[in-house]
Amino acid sequence: MGFKSEDIYAKISLVKTKINMDVRDIVRKAWQITQVHLKKLIWYGFTPAFFGVIVSSVYLAYQYNAFKHSVLFESGLDTDVIGTAKTVWSLASLHPAVSITLIAIGIIVLLGYVLTPPVFRGTLIHALMQIRRYESIEGSVEVGVRHFFPMFEFALLTGAFSITTLFTESSFILRWWGENIFFIALPILLFIAMAGLIISFLFTYAEYYIILWDHTLIKSIMESSILVISNLKKTILVFVLMLLIGVRVILNVLLILLIPMLVVVLSSYFATIFLSTLGIIFIGLAGFAVLIVSSYLMGLFHIFATGVWVLTFAALTERDEKPKEVPSEAKEE
Repeated sequence: MGFKSEDIYAKISLVKTKINMDVRDIVRKAWQITQVHLKKLIWYGFTPAFFGVIVSSVYLAYQYNAFKHSVLFESGLDTDVIGTAKTVWSLASLHPAVSITLIAIGIIVLLGYVLTPPVFRGTLIHALMQIRRYESIEGSVEVGVRHFFPMFEFALLTGAFSITTLFTESSFILRWWGENIFFIALPILLFIAMAGLIISFLFTYAEYYIILWDHTLIKSIMESSILVISNLKKTILVFVLMLLIGVRVILNVLLILLIPMLVVVLSSYFATIFLSTLGIIFIGLAGFAVLIVSSYLMGLFHIFATGVWVLTFAALTERDEKPKEVPSEAKEE
């Protein structure tokens, strides 16, 4: 039998039906995948979140201390937080083994914070796509490791426009150069923030091209921009998915900023009540418990959000994959 145009139209119509899938169906399916396969996937979300919470807590403590002792707060004296830090330092000085242990822990945390997100991000993307295809996720870790460098480069590229980077730059200007210079630089910072938002939006699918289509970083960025622009009619779908990302940001703020801040305040309070050693033990246990809970919740939400984007990417790119199957089927006919 010859090649029939009706077959093409039928396939295109089928693809359009899948692309126009209700957003609620995508979200529901992503949540079902998260619940059913949570035991297999949780470590890919928990591990990067674990190191991220630790580094973010240290970053928060640094920003708090920097603002407290800046010219903006002239009355900044030795606070309970500083007193607690001095107590920890004195104990470490008296016990060299403790200092060595802390340095080793710091190196491990730094390596985990740098190395695990690109690897496990790629692993999670590949594993979720395999689950969508009803295939085994075995080998997903290998895929994540193999694509470490392009994923790491992509993280560096987008990290230059992240909220954390802009906040760090803004706080530096405010503390060192004062409010007048800060308000002069504010329009530039807002412009960079808007540019970063647009860039992040255009690069939405770059990671999925890197992992699932094995594209280079530059080609993935180009393909992602084309895919986003060519699907502007799917405004509602993109808008809802961006809301999900917004929810993730809010969750990150609550878990990374507010909860560690609460731990710092409580730690300072109990350190003044209990003896130094007992206070340090209590601080350690309470902080570790909050760290585990926060990392678990963040990992859970990260798996769910990634599942939503994987399903969306698959639905949008099936339009490009389907026509490749037509010639082979035509030859068989």
